[in-house]
Amino acid sequence: MRLTGGQVVVETLANEGVPYIVGIPGHGTLGLSDALLGQEKLQVLQVRHEQAAVHLADGYYRVAGVPLAVFTSIGPGAMNTVIGVASCYVDSIPVLVLTGNSHTHMAGRGVLQEIERRHDANSLAVFEPIAKRIWRPTSVERLPRILQRAYAEMLTGRRGPVVVDLPMDVQ
Repeated sequence: MRLTGGQVVVETLANEGVPYIVGIPGHGTLGLSDALLGQEKLQVLQVRHEQAAVHLADGYYRVAGVPLAVFTSIGPGAMNTVIGVASCYVDSIPVLVLTGNSHTHMAGRGVLQEIERRHDANSLAVFEPIAKRIWRPTSVERLPRILQRAYAEMLTGRRGPVVVDLPMDVQ
């Protein structure tokens, strides 16, 4: 049976022992949100603001020693995590940030609150100085390996946040 990208995310996080995924479902994470419905492997904590999601993950790691995953929608939703991600980076707190993004074939068309400046779908540029590593898979087939690398990277050496940008057609 072939899994959707959202299902791959859920399976990978469950296999890594992540107990919670924290965020706000939105138009940019519909595939992930669908995969989270009805499954029992990963508990969803819905917050009222994306910044709170990262701070919750930060606090949870400081108390329990277990990293959490955070999910956000496209553009402004992802940007709302920046302060928390920067705090995690400075304090060496591992957190996996999953950001939604427009379909791969729609990049550069300014749809769905896509942030464009110097490049199409350029919201990831904001994370460059505050994340250990950033990935943007272009297919579901690449997603399992990228998620495994992201999880390992946030826990290897000096710990810290990593970002995986999930286009809607990859979810």
